[in-house]
Amino acid sequence: MFDSGNDWVGQSLSERYSFYMVDTEVTASRQIVDALSDLLALMRDELQTSVGGTGLPVPYALALARIDGRVGMKGLAAELRCDPSFVTTIADALEERGLVRREMDPDDRRAKNLVLTAKGLALQSTLQHDFFDQLPGVRELDERERRTFVKLLRKMVGS
Repeated sequence: MFDSGNDWVGQSLSERYSFYMVDTEVTASRQIVDALSDLLALMRDELQTSVGGTGLPVPYALALARIDGRVGMKGLAAELRCDPSFVTTIADALEERGLVRREMDPDDRRAKNLVLTAKGLALQSTLQHDFFDQLPGVRELDERERRTFVKLLRKMVGS
């Protein structure tokens, strides 16, 4: 009989779908997808906890973390791999919270740069300390394992 309860809460994807297959039948690709999905879910939850008190949505916090001094809005969209119109939405929200200000790009008057305010720098520093310096999952790896993990991920994405 199908149980409509939420027994899957707290389970990894592998555990949730284990009734579909025997572990020996799971392909390497499926194992990678499952493990990465679990890691990303863990990171998302930890980041949400880190920014929870600020009321800042996770994508906005990730954008804030990417601003190093000043960044063009097009450049930020490319870094975030999102549509430039979404960066406008993010910039509006960050500006309303007093975390960034917009400046005209000195090289292109049509373009705008985002610059962190003192409040934005403080929040960025908090995010760095509370989340990025203690990255979930990654903190379980020693330095050699971290370097190997990054090398393998970069190989997988071709950069």
